[in-house]
Amino acid sequence: MLTEDLLELQRVDTTLDQLAHRRARLPEVDAATAAAAALQQAERRRTELSTRNDEFDASIERLEHDGEALAAQKVRLEAQLKTVIAPREAEALMHELDTLSSRRDALDDEELALLDEQSTLAEEVTVLEQRLPGLRAGADEARAALASAEAAVDDEVAGLGATRETIIGRIDAGLLGRYEQLRARFGGVAVAALEGSRCGGCHLDLSTTELAEVRAVPAGQLAECPQCGRLLVP
Repeated sequence: MLTEDLLELQRVDTTLDQLAHRRARLPEVDAATAAAAALQQAERRRTELSTRNDEFDASIERLEHDGEALAAQKVRLEAQLKTVIAPREAEALMHELDTLSSRRDALDDEELALLDEQSTLAEEVTVLEQRLPGLRAGADEARAALASAEAAVDDEVAGLGATRETIIGRIDAGLLGRYEQLRARFGGVAVAALEGSRCGGCHLDLSTTELAEVRAVPAGQLAECPQCGRLLVP
């Protein structure tokens, strides 16, 4: 019967709406999102540490180069000091040698500080490297679980889709168009059953007169809820 087909179509469409809602809010979605975020954060941190380590290497290399230049300059000055006779010139060379020594000490201190920081960084890298395989495995497992859950919902949707095609094949195109318009208007529920004296769509009671009018609709025709306008099946 037409009324039974419409009610069944509404039941199928309501279930499809619920499945779409459920699919978008599967607990596996949150789990997969969290696992992916944790992996991404760890990998981003690993990249940051690698970049920082490269910066340390460059800075240490620069300091060593500067230290070698100071050492060479010191050797040259010491050789020059051995050849001078004038006290003032010797004093000037000694002062310059002291300055070089101070600069070299400062470079050494800076290099030691960088090496210490680099050592701390290397420890963090080691911890990250140990965590990353587990994070990658966890992300893969979460994605697989999500895909499985989505596939289960999709199978239900596919089955209901086939049922829906069978039902709409028995419904007039004009009535089907009206049904779709009402679904869009009423948030997905276009057809409701009369439950006693109450519309199953808006859940409002019909007056005695309204109830009589709905029940007087000839078989094969459709009534409308006088309260909300949905198609109403007695």
